[in-house]
Amino acid sequence: MTDNGFSRRRILAGGLGVFAGVAVAQTANAAPLSSSSTADEVASRPSTIPALREWTAGSGAFRIGPSARIVVRAADSRRLRSDAQVFAEDLRALTGHDAPVVVTDAAPRDGDIALDLRAADAVLGTEGYQLTVDKSVRVSARASAGVFYGTRTLLQLLRQDTSIAAGTARDWPRYAERGLMIDTARKHHSYDWFVSQIKDMAYLKLNYLHWHFSDDEGWRIESRHGLESAEHLTKQQVRSLIELATRHHITVVPEIDMPGHLGYALKAHPEFQLKDADGNVTATKIDYSIPAARRFLRDLVEEYLPLFPGPYWHMGADEFLGEAQFANYPQLGKYAQQELGSSATAQDGIRHLVNEFNKLVRSRGKTLRVWNDTFTADVAFPVDESVVVQWWTDLNTPIPSTNPVAPQDLVSQGYTVFNASFFPTYDYPDYLKPAAATPRALYENWTANRFHGFAYFDDYGTGFPFHDLDATEPNLLGSAVHFWNDGAASSTWTEEKTAESLFPRLRVMAQQTWESAPLVSTYAEFEPIVQRLGSAPS
Repeated sequence: MTDNGFSRRRILAGGLGVFAGVAVAQTANAAPLSSSSTADEVASRPSTIPALREWTAGSGAFRIGPSARIVVRAADSRRLRSDAQVFAEDLRALTGHDAPVVVTDAAPRDGDIALDLRAADAVLGTEGYQLTVDKSVRVSARASAGVFYGTRTLLQLLRQDTSIAAGTARDWPRYAERGLMIDTARKHHSYDWFVSQIKDMAYLKLNYLHWHFSDDEGWRIESRHGLESAEHLTKQQVRSLIELATRHHITVVPEIDMPGHLGYALKAHPEFQLKDADGNVTATKIDYSIPAARRFLRDLVEEYLPLFPGPYWHMGADEFLGEAQFANYPQLGKYAQQELGSSATAQDGIRHLVNEFNKLVRSRGKTLRVWNDTFTADVAFPVDESVVVQWWTDLNTPIPSTNPVAPQDLVSQGYTVFNASFFPTYDYPDYLKPAAATPRALYENWTANRFHGFAYFDDYGTGFPFHDLDATEPNLLGSAVHFWNDGAASSTWTEEKTAESLFPRLRVMAQQTWESAPLVSTYAEFEPIVQRLGSAPS
């Protein structure tokens, strides 16, 4: 919590309609909808989540049977071995057919499913694919991720019927990052829960899992410093989950939130707790002006950096102090001036801390991510442009800023941004469910380039500020559902309830971040599709 008693995770609580067409950026993973796509072709697309970008109906059908094989060319066998094996496991769980993976350069037989990397279409990027359904099926892509996503489409089609109507699809995502943030610091989630969630995310072509495992209430991964909560995952369990996520083309992004939200870690180091000029202690924030405290933070990050081999590290950097509060902590101002010069302010000191950890993670080949709290206008010592900014709120934050930086301003300054809007991407236990947090709001009143701040609580945000980026902005990475296990209801909340709450939201997020033309215009029409496609087969 902040010193004024509020937190983004502790608050009780003009829309943009779903479009019929799509215009997307010409990036590595995205391209405009082909001009050859007609309204009839869009309307005839089979039911999938996310919807197929293009579909041309054929004649006849493919039927899965006991003689089905998964065929991979010899030239592709090394790169597609894992994807073919995962597909075989899921196909067995879904249909009961034990389709063997066969490496051969011979033409596929009727009833086979062929996977290859021969697609020459540059529009497909690294995650797109072409799906051809006839008496056999062919999934062709430029990279293994595209082949994998083609198999997810097949699983969804086969869940609805053992026979798939003939046709050809071209499909690719608009946004590079599509996924889920889960707060397990406040509520432990088991190894098996993560396994199920990773498989379900992959079923929806979601590829981004942000793991907030430390906070004031808990520390949920084994630590050599002995910081872990009684309920936690071992490092070996984490390695196994990361291996599973990698096989399902999901990037895991760990977060140790600092210099605020460190209450649980600081129980073991009360000497590092932040004290004001009168000696009053804030037990959840660290005094980073103390050299030993900074070494402690560095040790924590260096312990976990090797555990998470992905490209990102998240340090939080949110909800530390309001601008007016820094004056109560003169040591922070002194630290900033020691590090940056006499013109530096106390607020510059926290930005300097971010830059120091940016140097650390970049030296290990990773990119730093932070929440947007420290980004204010007209600063002499800004955060380095290489840091990814996850924008969750604006002027209406619980820790007010007199000069908040809007998403468009961040992009103009050279930053890459991620849409973590307080609503409608945030989800909580039952105590916090305003209309703006519903799956309906996420489906009908939001797109990934629309950012809503802290005040977005009423029915779809009427009268409250929002910030739109251009729909083709290349420096917008994407978005995710953010589940915070916070508030009074969290004491009786269960991981099963979390999964239940996430189920519809992840499906909407998959559609909105893939950003193909939606099959239907309202959430009421979308719900039957959600139920028909169900969960990942295994």
